[in-house]
Amino acid sequence: MEDSKIAPTDPAAAWVKLHVLAHGIEFDRSVSEFVSTERSVALRKNFYNNPVSAALDAPIPQELRVLGLIVGLNSYGRSPWRLTWERDALTLSLENQETGTRYAADIIPDLELFAEDAEAQHTANLYGGAALAFFSPRSCYFFADDSQCHFCSLAGTARETPEYQGWISDEQVGRIVRLALETDPGRIEQIMIVGGNMRDLDRGFSHHVSLARAAAEAVGLVGRSDAVSVHVATMPPRDLTLIGDLSEIENLHVMFNLEVWNPDNFVRFCPGKAKDYGRSRMLSALERLSSTLGEFRAHSLLIAGLEEPEWTCEGARALAQIGVSPIVNVYHSDRDSRLGIGPRPAFADLAQIASALHDLYQEHEVQPYWRHCGRNSIDAEAQAGLFGSPMPTNLTV
Repeated sequence: MEDSKIAPTDPAAAWVKLHVLAHGIEFDRSVSEFVSTERSVALRKNFYNNPVSAALDAPIPQELRVLGLIVGLNSYGRSPWRLTWERDALTLSLENQETGTRYAADIIPDLELFAEDAEAQHTANLYGGAALAFFSPRSCYFFADDSQCHFCSLAGTARETPEYQGWISDEQVGRIVRLALETDPGRIEQIMIVGGNMRDLDRGFSHHVSLARAAAEAVGLVGRSDAVSVHVATMPPRDLTLIGDLSEIENLHVMFNLEVWNPDNFVRFCPGKAKDYGRSRMLSALERLSSTLGEFRAHSLLIAGLEEPEWTCEGARALAQIGVSPIVNVYHSDRDSRLGIGPRPAFADLAQIASALHDLYQEHEVQPYWRHCGRNSIDAEAQAGLFGSPMPTNLTV
């Protein structure tokens, strides 16, 4: 099992993160002042999602570090959590308005590369302060067929932010990875390749494999192959023999995402995936992926809050039993998605999933996809055993 760098001193840390992800964050107007004065802040880049209410027009950070953990900075309107810039103390504070509990919040600094290189700024993103992410293509044929995943906001976000590149080449990935590792040494621990879906799934898969190979080669040129892993999120190919192409890439993790476990929910929330590929075929592709990469370096996402917690828990366990590491992300509602900015998952349901995930990490050598940089995921926290501590009584269910 890969080592986790998550070691907060407060035993409540993971539960606080989970509560914040359940409810989102309100912004005090002073946060805009902070952003305008602190030029090095990593601001949100809406490459493919926008979990922020339409009323917020000012730039905002992508995430916070609270109690040592990265937390997604998502805003859905009213929330018990409020972020404030304390002008006199020059600090950011995240306060639970229901209990008065207040935590110091740190903002992730941006990469120096993004300030110096315009192409990098519009081609890559810094995720959780430690992952350099590329998104290509910035489109998905499911939208053309009106069969997109109901939680996905890719098409609307692309219209809102056309300045980001829609297609990325191997040469661009290689150059930007190398420069990021050289200009910000020690910061990047993961390279992430993700994108929309091409109608020719074999071609789309091969595009992502090619980008991943370019990233891995750049990591090797800088001499960081042991420390920096390459991660790919993609649809599986129709020709499963193409999965074998992944075996030549060093230190690789790949995910084919089911999103939900219940078969009926798969059809409901992922109509394009259900119709064009199918759940059973996705599971077969995941088993082939695990066999190719080695146990638990294959991953599949389950979105906590889209279905009953029992289904998420059952799915996580079933995936682990076939050598696939489940990824659990807390649902964030995106304003340009079919679901829109809507009801939030219940904290009690998320707590049930987190406890089950804690037990799963005790029983299997599953690995987080995002190690300690996942702003909406809770896998690294589960790996570190942080959900084994009692839930704080001051977090209202």
